[in-house]
Amino acid sequence: MEQIYNAILARLQETVPEIKWIDLDTGQLEYYTDRPSVAFPCVLIDIELTQCKDLYEDVQLCNATIGIRVVQNPQTSRTNSAADKTVRKSELERYVLVENVYRALQSWESGIFNPLSRTSQKKENRKDGYFVCRINFATMFKDN
Repeated sequence: MEQIYNAILARLQETVPEIKWIDLDTGQLEYYTDRPSVAFPCVLIDIELTQCKDLYEDVQLCNATIGIRVVQNPQTSRTNSAADKTVRKSELERYVLVENVYRALQSWESGIFNPLSRTSQKKENRKDGYFVCRINFATMFKDN
């Protein structure tokens, strides 16, 4: 897991320089007092083994989901049809960072795991207003 995390972290640092903070997702956005302990924009990474199968002694073939949460400062919600076009365009530019993260990881392989393939993407609706979009990628690797 450490190798997978470090490979993804290095890939994002190299290809998406506008990200200011990359970390494991340990609930930073769910458990905070004044503000989450991250710098914005940030990416939080979660690695889940969804299925593991024994190949032979001490080696398993693992399917994994890599959850990437792209997090940006609270949005002002000025994307409605009555909003000024310039303001609306500025607000929707949040999706540019999401797209850059997707492009950096889609079909990328590190040599540790098979190419990543996006399986889903969804914006989270949050009471605190932070713009959070989760992208899930599927991959497979051998665990020795």
